[in-house]
Amino acid sequence: MSDETPIKNFKVDSERDNKLLFRKEIKYTIDFKTGKTVSREGIKNLFADYYKADKELIIVDNNKQETGKNQLKGYVKIYDNKDHAMLYEPDYELIRNKLKEKESK
Repeated sequence: MSDETPIKNFKVDSERDNKLLFRKEIKYTIDFKTGKTVSREGIKNLFADYYKADKELIIVDNNKQETGKNQLKGYVKIYDNKDHAMLYEPDYELIRNKLKEKESK
C-alpha cells in the first residue's frame, strides 16, 4: 500500500461464515489519517494480509464515511473460490472489484 493513505486503526465489527454461499461476510471499521480516503484496492490488500486470502476472492461491497470523520465503515465478502464469486455476485460488483470487464456496446 505504498500510494495508499496510512491506516491508523482497523477493527472487525462482525464476522460470519455463510456456508450456503461459500463465503465469509465481514463488517469493519477503519480509522485513517487525514487526507485521501482508503481505496477499494487498499481495503482488499488489508484484508488479503489479515485473512491470508487471495485478493481476487475479496469483494468490497460498500464503504460509508461520515462527513468530517476520518473513519470508514464497510462490508466485505471473502469467497472460497472465484467460481462462487462469479456465480453469486451481481455484474456491477464484479466490475467494481475488477473481476469482470465492462462490456462496450
